[in-house]
Amino acid sequence: MELNLNEMDKIAGGYRKPPEKTGFFIYQIKKGDTLGKIARDFNTTVENILAWNPQIKNKNLIYAGDFLYIQEIAEG
Repeated sequence: MELNLNEMDKIAGGYRKPPEKTGFFIYQIKKGDTLGKIARDFNTTVENILAWNPQIKNKNLIYAGDFLYIQEIAEG
């Protein structure tokens, strides 16, 4: 079975890049990523990632190819 892009958008959040959001960059989830790993990689917390991405309903269930907003860290 093959899925076209419209069908893929209906499952797992889809693969369309979300709109830009001031103060955030967009991260595309890779195979093997977990929210814990992503949080460590970007020096933040899982709780922050969940707050920035209310579309995540289960913190233990994310999909490669989906997108997350990650808050940009101000250089200082």
